[in-house]
Amino acid sequence: MHRISFPEMKKLLPGFLTAAVFLAIPILALSEVPDRELAAVRNTGKTFVRISRKITPSVVNIRTYRTVSPRRYGLSKPFFGEMFDPFREFFGKDFGDRFKGPDDGANVQTGLGSGVIVRPEGVVLTNNHVIEGAEKIMVTLHDRTELPAQIVGSDRRTDIAVLKLPKGHYPSAPLGDSDAIEIGEWAIAIGNPFGLGQSVTAGIVSAKGRANVGVTDLEDFIQTDAAINPGNSGGPLINLDGEVIGINTAIFSRSGGYQGIGFAVPSNLAAIILDSLFRTGRVVRSDLGVRVQDATEAILLAAGAGVKNGVIVTEVLSGGVADRAGVKRGDVLVRVKGRPVMDAPSFYRIVSLLPVEERIPVVLFRGGVRRTLLVKVGELPERPIGSDVRIRTALGFTVEDLTEKLAEQLGYRYERGVLVTRVFRGSQAEATGVEPGDLIVRVNGDATPDLSSFRKRFEAVQWGQKVVLDLKREGRSLKVKMFLRK
Repeated sequence: MHRISFPEMKKLLPGFLTAAVFLAIPILALSEVPDRELAAVRNTGKTFVRISRKITPSVVNIRTYRTVSPRRYGLSKPFFGEMFDPFREFFGKDFGDRFKGPDDGANVQTGLGSGVIVRPEGVVLTNNHVIEGAEKIMVTLHDRTELPAQIVGSDRRTDIAVLKLPKGHYPSAPLGDSDAIEIGEWAIAIGNPFGLGQSVTAGIVSAKGRANVGVTDLEDFIQTDAAINPGNSGGPLINLDGEVIGINTAIFSRSGGYQGIGFAVPSNLAAIILDSLFRTGRVVRSDLGVRVQDATEAILLAAGAGVKNGVIVTEVLSGGVADRAGVKRGDVLVRVKGRPVMDAPSFYRIVSLLPVEERIPVVLFRGGVRRTLLVKVGELPERPIGSDVRIRTALGFTVEDLTEKLAEQLGYRYERGVLVTRVFRGSQAEATGVEPGDLIVRVNGDATPDLSSFRKRFEAVQWGQKVVLDLKREGRSLKVKMFLRK
């Protein structure tokens, strides 16, 4: 065996030291990596703690009360189906207790939900379905103070409601820009699940622009996998900047509980409803003054759009905002305010959720040339709220008010009239070609924009006199003549 002498060792020692240093570096690095990763995780956790401390004081618990008859109580049915469970059963047996009224034997239903204070003077955002039908609303603050709340206004079509607390100064959460969030960002949900008290859960933004969920008429949901359960409805969805980016509204579930898919109304949409209610006392619907239909592949190819989806303009309202901006019949629209237009329903959904008076860019193709026009968003005139009231006429048909939802579904966005809902066999109406879905806009030359005006015009007709109905059907104008016979 060869042995190294001390003098030789002295010569080799610098080399050994160098080697030892290089060998030690990766060992030290490996030992430090877990610490750095752990520190990053701890920092993320501290961020959640910071946001929770900042926002939780502005999150409130909402309890509602309403009186129902014993018979109705016994026949109440849930709102949700077997597979889909939106938070619409806050007044149901699972989430509310009922007790006897002291005088009349009626039952008082209570419901639970959440909300978030978004203005320091005590303005609360929540869901319409949390407070709908409530006769009394009590709000519990973070410090367990219980206060009454008044309804400023609500909107069924977006499921947003605004409440006002008694005069005072309250902790509030800022509204963020929901259009600016990205899929994959952290999201934090705060609420009152199952009535247990305030809880915080975290996840990510799973998707944006979710529609056709079946919860509201105008859907543009943020999807998240942050755990949301019954009782969270109306509570805020928060980003890492501590801003409200959504109002938690519904879940998709087979079990009735959290399964990783929750939906929140975007904060920008909630802000539009909030501002509209405080400014005008009602919800103002936006409009661009055009009627569109789905653009086929052939139309998109001929227009040189270079995209797979879009809509073609079939009608431009004369003198409307789109007309003034230069939109023409036959234009192919592909983007509105930066959002891609997939089809006619998506176009009307986007257009219905724009801030009125704001100038927004509309990207279109005309003659193979791409154009961007700035359109000042207009207001869609109010329609009747609608009810279960129908009028049956002696001519053999029934009519009802044309609501916003029906107008959009049936292509009567810019029309005013009453809707024919049923035509009886063997009647004059059937013989003259009146059909369910027809819109009656005039009776004997007088406009009938709603059910009350129709009733007034029709009751003015005497027995034996002629009745001339002006109808709208699939974009066509028709005239039908009948006689009022006993």
